[in-house]
Amino acid sequence: MATFKAEVYKHQKRSDGTWNVKIRVTHNRQKKYLSTPIYVKQDDITRSSFKLKKNITDKTDKMIEEYEAICTELGLKLKSMPIDDLIKELENGVKPKVENIDFIAFAVRKIKEMEEDGHGGSARSYKTTIESLKRFIKRDTLAISEITSVFMEDYEKWLKDRKPLSNRVLGDRALSLYPGYIRALHNLAKKEYNDEEMGIIRIPWSPFQKYHVKKPTPAKKRNLSAEMIRKILTLPDQPSTNIGCTRVNLARDVFALSFYLIGMNTVDLFNCDCIADGRITYQRTKTKNRRDDKAEISVKIEPEAMPLIEKYMDKTRRRVFKFYCMYASKDCLNTAVNKGLKKIGEILGIEDLEFYAARHSWATIARNDLRINKYVVHEALNHVDDAMKVTDMYLEKDYSQNDDANRRVITYVLTGDNGVKKRKNKRE
Repeated sequence: MATFKAEVYKHQKRSDGTWNVKIRVTHNRQKKYLSTPIYVKQDDITRSSFKLKKNITDKTDKMIEEYEAICTELGLKLKSMPIDDLIKELENGVKPKVENIDFIAFAVRKIKEMEEDGHGGSARSYKTTIESLKRFIKRDTLAISEITSVFMEDYEKWLKDRKPLSNRVLGDRALSLYPGYIRALHNLAKKEYNDEEMGIIRIPWSPFQKYHVKKPTPAKKRNLSAEMIRKILTLPDQPSTNIGCTRVNLARDVFALSFYLIGMNTVDLFNCDCIADGRITYQRTKTKNRRDDKAEISVKIEPEAMPLIEKYMDKTRRRVFKFYCMYASKDCLNTAVNKGLKKIGEILGIEDLEFYAARHSWATIARNDLRINKYVVHEALNHVDDAMKVTDMYLEKDYSQNDDANRRVITYVLTGDNGVKKRKNKRE
Protein backbone atom coordinates (compact mmCIF):
# COMPACT_ATOMS: atom_id res chain seq x y z
CA MET A 1 0.00 0.00 0.00
CA ALA A 2 1.31 3.43 -0.89
CA THR A 3 1.77 5.90 1.97
CA PHE A 4 1.38 9.65 1.99
CA LYS A 5 2.73 12.48 4.11
CA ALA A 6 2.40 16.27 3.82
CA GLU A 7 5.72 18.09 4.14
CA VAL A 8 7.55 21.35 3.50
CA TYR A 9 11.27 21.74 2.89
CA LYS A 10 13.41 24.57 4.22
CA HIS A 11 15.50 24.91 1.07
CA GLN A 12 12.38 25.45 -1.08
CA LYS A 13 11.49 28.81 0.46
CA ARG A 14 10.05 31.14 -2.17
CA SER A 15 10.99 34.78 -2.72
CA ASP A 16 7.71 35.89 -1.11
CA GLY A 17 8.61 34.06 2.13
CA THR A 18 6.24 31.10 1.66
CA TRP A 19 6.65 27.36 1.10
CA ASN A 20 4.55 25.11 -1.13
CA VAL A 21 3.20 22.08 0.71
CA LYS A 22 4.15 18.80 -0.97
CA ILE A 23 2.60 15.37 -0.52
CA ARG A 24 5.34 12.76 -0.27
CA VAL A 25 4.27 9.50 -1.95
CA THR A 26 6.12 6.33 -0.93
CA HIS A 27 5.45 3.21 -3.00
CA ASN A 28 7.55 0.07 -3.40
CA ARG A 29 10.39 1.80 -1.51
CA GLN A 30 10.45 4.70 -3.97
CA LYS A 31 9.50 8.31 -3.29
CA LYS A 32 7.84 10.99 -5.40
CA TYR A 33 6.27 14.32 -4.53
CA LEU A 34 2.97 15.91 -5.48
CA SER A 35 2.56 19.69 -5.37
CA THR A 36 -0.53 21.11 -3.71
CA PRO A 37 -2.32 24.47 -4.06
CA ILE A 38 -1.43 25.18 -0.42
CA TYR A 39 1.25 27.76 0.44
CA VAL A 40 2.29 28.33 4.04
CA LYS A 41 4.17 30.98 5.99
CA GLN A 42 6.53 30.63 8.94
CA ASP A 43 3.59 30.89 11.36
CA ASP A 44 2.13 27.69 9.87
CA ILE A 45 5.28 25.67 10.66
CA THR A 46 6.70 24.56 14.01
CA ARG A 47 10.01 26.25 14.81
CA SER A 48 11.69 23.26 16.46
CA SER A 49 10.99 20.45 13.95
CA PHE A 50 9.83 22.42 10.89
CA LYS A 51 6.58 20.44 10.71
CA LEU A 52 3.20 21.64 9.51
CA LYS A 53 0.80 22.85 12.19
CA LYS A 54 -2.67 21.40 12.67
CA ASN A 55 -4.49 24.15 10.75
CA ILE A 56 -2.60 23.02 7.64
CA THR A 57 -2.60 19.25 8.26
CA ASP A 58 -6.39 19.38 8.58
CA LYS A 59 -6.44 20.45 4.92
CA THR A 60 -3.78 18.01 3.73
CA ASP A 61 -5.43 15.10 5.57
CA LYS A 62 -8.49 15.53 3.35
CA MET A 63 -6.29 15.44 0.26
CA ILE A 64 -4.51 12.33 1.51
CA GLU A 65 -7.87 10.63 2.12
CA GLU A 66 -8.70 11.15 -1.56
CA TYR A 67 -5.34 9.71 -2.62
CA GLU A 68 -5.87 6.67 -0.38
CA ALA A 69 -9.34 6.16 -1.86
CA ILE A 70 -7.82 6.07 -5.36
CA CYS A 71 -5.27 3.49 -4.20
CA THR A 72 -8.08 1.35 -2.79
CA GLU A 73 -9.92 1.49 -6.13
CA LEU A 74 -6.77 0.33 -7.93
CA GLY A 75 -6.87 -2.88 -5.89
CA LEU A 76 -4.33 -5.58 -6.78
CA LYS A 77 -2.97 -3.52 -9.70
CA LEU A 78 -1.37 -1.15 -7.22
CA LYS A 79 1.23 -3.62 -5.97
CA SER A 80 2.94 -4.06 -9.35
CA MET A 81 2.35 -0.51 -10.55
CA PRO A 82 5.50 1.66 -11.02
CA ILE A 83 5.47 4.79 -8.89
CA ASP A 84 5.41 7.07 -11.96
CA ASP A 85 2.19 5.41 -13.13
CA LEU A 86 0.73 5.76 -9.66
CA ILE A 87 1.52 9.48 -9.65
CA LYS A 88 -0.35 9.87 -12.95
CA GLU A 89 -3.35 8.02 -11.52
CA LEU A 90 -3.34 10.28 -8.47
CA GLU A 91 -3.02 13.48 -10.52
CA ASN A 92 -5.77 12.45 -12.93
CA GLY A 93 -8.03 10.90 -10.33
CA VAL A 94 -8.25 13.64 -7.73
CA LYS A 95 -11.01 16.08 -8.53
CA PRO A 96 -10.65 18.99 -6.13
CA LYS A 97 -13.88 20.44 -4.88
CA VAL A 98 -14.54 23.99 -5.94
CA GLU A 99 -14.23 25.31 -2.39
CA ASN A 100 -10.74 23.79 -2.09
CA ILE A 101 -9.34 25.86 -4.97
CA ASP A 102 -7.55 28.82 -3.43
CA PHE A 103 -7.71 31.63 -5.96
CA ILE A 104 -4.87 33.58 -4.30
CA ALA A 105 -2.55 30.55 -4.33
CA PHE A 106 -3.48 29.88 -7.96
CA ALA A 107 -2.73 33.50 -8.87
CA VAL A 108 0.64 33.41 -7.09
CA ARG A 109 1.58 30.31 -9.07
CA LYS A 110 0.58 31.92 -12.37
CA ILE A 111 2.51 35.09 -11.52
CA LYS A 112 5.61 33.01 -10.86
CA GLU A 113 5.18 31.34 -14.26
CA MET A 114 4.99 34.78 -15.90
CA GLU A 115 8.22 35.82 -14.20
CA GLU A 116 9.97 32.62 -15.27
CA ASP A 117 8.78 33.15 -18.86
CA GLY A 118 10.30 36.63 -18.90
CA HIS A 119 7.04 38.57 -18.58
CA GLY A 120 8.12 40.61 -15.57
CA GLY A 121 5.96 43.60 -16.47
CA SER A 122 2.77 41.55 -16.65
CA ALA A 123 3.74 39.70 -13.47
CA ARG A 124 4.07 42.99 -11.58
CA SER A 125 0.65 44.14 -12.75
CA TYR A 126 -0.99 40.88 -11.64
CA LYS A 127 0.92 40.95 -8.35
CA THR A 128 -0.31 44.49 -7.62
CA THR A 129 -3.86 43.34 -8.34
CA ILE A 130 -3.61 40.37 -5.96
CA GLU A 131 -2.14 42.56 -3.21
CA SER A 132 -5.10 44.90 -3.67
CA LEU A 133 -7.50 41.94 -3.51
CA LYS A 134 -5.92 40.69 -0.28
CA ARG A 135 -6.32 44.13 1.30
CA PHE A 136 -9.98 44.06 0.30
CA ILE A 137 -10.72 40.64 1.83
CA LYS A 138 -8.24 41.19 4.73
CA ARG A 139 -6.73 37.71 4.41
CA ASP A 140 -4.32 35.73 2.25
CA THR A 141 -6.68 33.02 1.00
CA LEU A 142 -9.78 33.23 -1.17
CA ALA A 143 -11.90 30.29 -2.29
CA ILE A 144 -12.70 30.67 -5.96
CA SER A 145 -16.35 29.98 -5.12
CA GLU A 146 -16.41 33.33 -3.29
CA ILE A 147 -15.80 35.25 -6.51
CA THR A 148 -19.31 36.14 -7.62
CA SER A 149 -20.77 39.12 -9.47
CA VAL A 150 -21.79 40.62 -6.11
CA PHE A 151 -18.25 40.10 -4.79
CA MET A 152 -16.82 41.93 -7.81
CA GLU A 153 -19.29 44.80 -7.43
CA ASP A 154 -18.28 45.15 -3.77
CA TYR A 155 -14.60 45.07 -4.74
CA GLU A 156 -15.16 47.76 -7.36
CA LYS A 157 -16.95 49.95 -4.80
CA TRP A 158 -14.07 49.42 -2.36
CA LEU A 159 -11.60 50.52 -5.04
CA LYS A 160 -13.59 53.70 -5.57
CA ASP A 161 -13.98 54.50 -1.87
CA ARG A 162 -10.67 53.41 -0.37
CA LYS A 163 -8.15 55.94 0.87
CA PRO A 164 -5.11 56.31 -1.37
CA LEU A 165 -1.91 54.61 -0.18
CA SER A 166 1.14 56.77 0.51
CA ASN A 167 -0.78 59.90 -0.55
CA ARG A 168 -1.21 58.47 -4.06
CA VAL A 169 -4.51 59.03 -5.77
CA LEU A 170 -5.95 55.82 -7.16
CA GLY A 171 -6.18 56.16 -10.92
CA ASP A 172 -9.48 55.52 -12.66
CA ARG A 173 -7.69 52.91 -14.75
CA ALA A 174 -7.42 50.65 -11.68
CA LEU A 175 -11.21 50.30 -11.74
CA SER A 176 -10.88 48.50 -15.07
CA LEU A 177 -7.37 47.04 -14.85
CA TYR A 178 -7.67 45.24 -11.48
CA PRO A 179 -11.05 43.57 -12.18
CA GLY A 180 -9.76 42.80 -15.69
CA TYR A 181 -6.73 40.96 -14.30
CA ILE A 182 -8.97 39.05 -11.86
CA ARG A 183 -11.20 38.02 -14.78
CA ALA A 184 -8.15 36.84 -16.74
CA LEU A 185 -6.95 34.74 -13.78
CA HIS A 186 -10.44 33.35 -13.23
CA ASN A 187 -10.57 32.27 -16.88
CA LEU A 188 -7.15 30.63 -16.54
CA ALA A 189 -8.39 28.73 -13.47
CA LYS A 190 -11.43 27.46 -15.39
CA LYS A 191 -9.19 26.40 -18.24
CA GLU A 192 -6.95 24.46 -15.86
CA TYR A 193 -9.54 22.87 -13.57
CA ASN A 194 -12.43 22.30 -15.98
CA ASP A 195 -12.52 19.72 -18.76
CA GLU A 196 -15.77 20.25 -20.66
CA GLU A 197 -14.95 17.46 -23.11
CA MET A 198 -14.76 14.92 -20.27
CA GLY A 199 -17.68 16.45 -18.39
CA ILE A 200 -15.47 17.59 -15.50
CA ILE A 201 -16.65 21.00 -14.32
CA ARG A 202 -14.97 22.01 -11.06
CA ILE A 203 -15.67 25.74 -11.48
CA PRO A 204 -19.26 25.78 -12.77
CA TRP A 205 -20.09 29.50 -12.76
CA SER A 206 -18.96 32.58 -14.64
CA PRO A 207 -19.39 35.72 -12.52
CA PHE A 208 -18.06 37.86 -15.36
CA GLN A 209 -21.07 37.09 -17.53
CA LYS A 210 -23.12 39.22 -15.15
CA TYR A 211 -20.43 41.55 -13.82
CA HIS A 212 -18.89 43.60 -16.60
CA VAL A 213 -15.41 45.06 -16.28
CA LYS A 214 -15.47 48.81 -16.82
CA LYS A 215 -13.86 50.12 -19.97
CA PRO A 216 -10.54 51.83 -19.19
CA THR A 217 -10.24 55.58 -19.35
CA PRO A 218 -8.14 56.40 -22.43
CA ALA A 219 -4.54 56.85 -21.34
CA LYS A 220 -3.05 60.31 -21.55
CA LYS A 221 -0.92 60.64 -24.68
CA ARG A 222 2.77 60.38 -23.85
CA ASN A 223 4.13 62.06 -26.97
CA LEU A 224 6.21 65.26 -26.76
CA SER A 225 6.88 67.93 -29.36
CA ALA A 226 10.07 67.86 -31.42
CA GLU A 227 11.27 70.88 -29.45
CA MET A 228 10.79 69.11 -26.11
CA ILE A 229 12.56 65.99 -27.38
CA ARG A 230 15.47 68.16 -28.56
CA LYS A 231 15.73 69.74 -25.10
CA ILE A 232 15.99 66.30 -23.50
CA LEU A 233 18.53 65.02 -26.04
CA THR A 234 20.73 68.10 -25.66
CA LEU A 235 20.42 68.51 -21.89
CA PRO A 236 23.96 69.17 -20.54
CA ASP A 237 25.54 66.80 -18.03
CA GLN A 238 24.46 67.66 -14.51
CA PRO A 239 27.31 68.75 -12.20
CA SER A 240 28.60 66.01 -9.92
CA THR A 241 27.76 68.25 -6.95
CA ASN A 242 24.05 67.99 -7.73
CA ILE A 243 22.07 65.33 -5.88
CA GLY A 244 20.93 62.60 -8.26
CA CYS A 245 23.14 63.84 -11.11
CA THR A 246 24.16 60.30 -12.09
CA ARG A 247 20.54 59.21 -12.54
CA VAL A 248 19.71 62.36 -14.52
CA ASN A 249 22.61 61.82 -16.92
CA LEU A 250 21.78 58.11 -17.23
CA ALA A 251 18.09 58.82 -17.86
CA ARG A 252 18.92 61.35 -20.59
CA ASP A 253 21.30 58.88 -22.27
CA VAL A 254 18.93 55.91 -22.13
CA PHE A 255 16.02 58.07 -23.32
CA ALA A 256 18.20 59.28 -26.22
CA LEU A 257 19.24 55.73 -27.10
CA SER A 258 15.60 54.69 -27.17
CA PHE A 259 14.68 57.61 -29.42
CA TYR A 260 17.61 57.09 -31.80
CA LEU A 261 16.79 53.35 -31.98
CA ILE A 262 13.09 53.90 -32.83
CA GLY A 263 11.63 53.47 -29.35
CA MET A 264 13.67 50.56 -28.03
CA ASN A 265 12.50 49.57 -24.51
CA THR A 266 14.74 49.41 -21.43
CA VAL A 267 14.32 45.63 -21.19
CA ASP A 268 15.62 45.26 -24.73
CA LEU A 269 18.48 47.70 -24.15
CA PHE A 270 19.33 45.62 -21.08
CA ASN A 271 19.22 42.24 -22.87
CA CYS A 272 20.15 42.80 -26.52
CA ASP A 273 23.27 40.97 -27.66
CA CYS A 274 23.52 41.47 -31.42
CA ILE A 275 25.37 44.40 -33.00
CA ALA A 276 26.90 43.94 -36.44
CA ASP A 277 27.34 45.77 -39.74
CA GLY A 278 26.22 49.05 -38.24
CA ARG A 279 22.91 47.65 -36.96
CA ILE A 280 21.40 46.48 -33.69
CA THR A 281 19.13 43.47 -34.06
CA TYR A 282 16.90 42.21 -31.26
CA GLN A 283 13.64 40.45 -30.50
CA ARG A 284 11.16 42.72 -28.75
CA THR A 285 10.55 41.18 -25.33
CA LYS A 286 7.01 42.51 -25.01
CA THR A 287 5.68 40.62 -28.03
CA LYS A 288 8.21 37.96 -29.06
CA ASN A 289 6.29 35.12 -27.39
CA ARG A 290 3.10 36.08 -29.24
CA ARG A 291 4.55 36.21 -32.74
CA ASP A 292 5.87 33.63 -35.19
CA ASP A 293 8.76 35.91 -36.18
CA LYS A 294 9.70 36.40 -32.50
CA ALA A 295 9.15 40.16 -33.04
CA GLU A 296 12.67 40.51 -34.44
CA ILE A 297 13.73 43.90 -35.78
CA SER A 298 16.97 45.44 -37.01
CA VAL A 299 17.73 49.14 -36.52
CA LYS A 300 20.45 51.07 -38.28
CA ILE A 301 22.83 52.88 -35.92
CA GLU A 302 22.73 56.57 -36.77
CA PRO A 303 25.79 58.79 -36.04
CA GLU A 304 23.99 60.51 -33.16
CA ALA A 305 23.60 57.19 -31.34
CA MET A 306 27.21 56.09 -31.75
CA PRO A 307 28.76 58.11 -28.86
CA LEU A 308 26.17 56.67 -26.47
CA ILE A 309 26.71 53.14 -27.74
CA GLU A 310 30.46 53.54 -27.20
CA LYS A 311 29.86 55.05 -23.75
CA TYR A 312 27.76 52.12 -22.55
CA MET A 313 29.29 49.36 -24.67
CA ASP A 314 29.87 46.01 -22.98
CA LYS A 315 33.60 45.40 -23.28
CA THR A 316 33.11 41.65 -22.78
CA ARG A 317 30.87 41.53 -25.90
CA ARG A 318 28.40 39.27 -24.11
CA ARG A 319 25.76 41.92 -24.69
CA VAL A 320 25.62 45.18 -26.60
CA PHE A 321 25.34 47.39 -23.54
CA LYS A 322 26.85 47.07 -20.06
CA PHE A 323 23.61 47.94 -18.27
CA TYR A 324 23.44 44.38 -16.95
CA CYS A 325 26.78 45.03 -15.20
CA MET A 326 25.59 48.35 -13.78
CA TYR A 327 22.23 47.12 -12.45
CA ALA A 328 21.11 43.84 -10.90
CA SER A 329 18.09 43.53 -13.18
CA LYS A 330 16.17 45.25 -15.95
CA ASP A 331 13.71 46.43 -13.31
CA CYS A 332 16.49 48.17 -11.39
CA LEU A 333 17.61 49.91 -14.58
CA ASN A 334 14.03 50.92 -15.32
CA THR A 335 13.59 52.35 -11.82
CA ALA A 336 16.80 54.38 -12.07
CA VAL A 337 15.81 55.75 -15.49
CA ASN A 338 12.31 56.73 -14.35
CA LYS A 339 13.65 58.52 -11.28
CA GLY A 340 16.12 60.38 -13.47
CA LEU A 341 13.38 61.31 -15.95
CA LYS A 342 11.27 62.71 -13.15
CA LYS A 343 14.12 65.07 -12.31
CA ILE A 344 14.61 65.95 -15.99
CA GLY A 345 10.91 66.78 -16.16
CA GLU A 346 11.36 69.20 -13.27
CA ILE A 347 14.41 70.81 -14.92
CA LEU A 348 12.73 71.27 -18.31
CA GLY A 349 9.18 71.84 -17.11
CA ILE A 350 7.78 68.64 -18.63
CA GLU A 351 4.92 67.26 -16.54
CA ASP A 352 4.81 63.48 -15.92
CA LEU A 353 7.77 62.69 -18.19
CA GLU A 354 7.89 58.94 -18.85
CA PHE A 355 10.34 56.72 -20.69
CA TYR A 356 7.68 55.62 -23.19
CA ALA A 357 7.51 59.23 -24.40
CA ALA A 358 10.57 58.45 -26.54
CA ARG A 359 8.70 55.75 -28.48
CA HIS A 360 5.37 57.58 -28.64
CA SER A 361 6.99 60.85 -29.69
CA TRP A 362 9.06 59.21 -32.42
CA ALA A 363 5.87 57.80 -33.93
CA THR A 364 3.89 61.04 -33.63
CA ILE A 365 6.66 63.20 -35.09
CA ALA A 366 7.17 60.75 -37.96
CA ARG A 367 3.49 60.64 -38.86
CA ASN A 368 2.15 64.10 -37.99
CA ASP A 369 5.16 66.38 -38.48
CA LEU A 370 6.90 64.60 -41.36
CA ARG A 371 3.88 62.91 -42.98
CA ILE A 372 5.72 59.60 -43.18
CA ASN A 373 3.47 56.81 -44.43
CA LYS A 374 1.48 55.36 -41.56
CA TYR A 375 2.37 51.79 -42.53
CA VAL A 376 6.09 52.65 -42.42
CA VAL A 377 5.63 54.06 -38.90
CA HIS A 378 3.67 50.95 -37.96
CA GLU A 379 6.45 48.70 -39.28
CA ALA A 380 9.25 50.77 -37.72
CA LEU A 381 7.62 50.32 -34.31
CA ASN A 382 7.67 46.56 -34.94
CA HIS A 383 3.90 46.23 -34.88
CA VAL A 384 1.99 43.65 -36.89
CA ASP A 385 -1.14 44.08 -38.99
CA ASP A 386 -3.38 41.01 -38.85
CA ALA A 387 -4.86 41.95 -42.21
CA MET A 388 -1.39 41.80 -43.79
CA LYS A 389 -0.14 38.58 -42.16
CA VAL A 390 -0.51 36.46 -45.28
CA THR A 391 1.19 39.10 -47.44
CA ASP A 392 4.02 39.44 -44.92
CA MET A 393 4.73 35.71 -45.28
CA TYR A 394 5.73 36.31 -48.91
CA LEU A 395 7.83 39.42 -48.32
CA GLU A 396 11.50 39.36 -47.42
CA LYS A 397 12.39 41.63 -44.51
CA ASP A 398 13.55 45.05 -45.70
CA TYR A 399 14.33 47.71 -43.12
CA SER A 400 15.45 50.43 -45.56
CA GLN A 401 12.20 52.42 -45.26
CA ASN A 402 12.49 52.27 -41.47
CA ASP A 403 16.08 53.51 -41.75
CA ASP A 404 15.04 56.43 -43.97
CA ALA A 405 12.18 57.35 -41.63
CA ASN A 406 14.44 57.28 -38.58
CA ARG A 407 17.03 59.47 -40.30
CA ARG A 408 14.37 62.03 -41.14
CA VAL A 409 12.94 62.05 -37.62
CA ILE A 410 16.34 62.53 -35.96
CA THR A 411 17.35 65.29 -38.39
CA TYR A 412 14.04 67.08 -37.92
CA VAL A 413 14.19 66.94 -34.13
CA LEU A 414 17.79 68.16 -33.92
CA THR A 415 17.78 70.75 -36.73
CA GLY A 416 14.17 71.47 -37.66
CA ASP A 417 14.82 70.32 -41.24
CA ASN A 418 11.88 68.27 -42.45
CA GLY A 419 13.60 67.29 -45.70
CA VAL A 420 10.89 68.78 -47.94
CA LYS A 421 13.30 70.89 -50.03
CA LYS A 422 15.63 67.96 -50.64
CA ARG A 423 12.80 65.81 -51.87
CA LYS A 424 11.59 68.61 -54.18
CA ASN A 425 15.08 69.02 -55.61
CA LYS A 426 15.28 65.30 -56.28
CA ARG A 427 12.02 65.44 -58.22
CA GLU A 428 13.26 68.44 -60.23
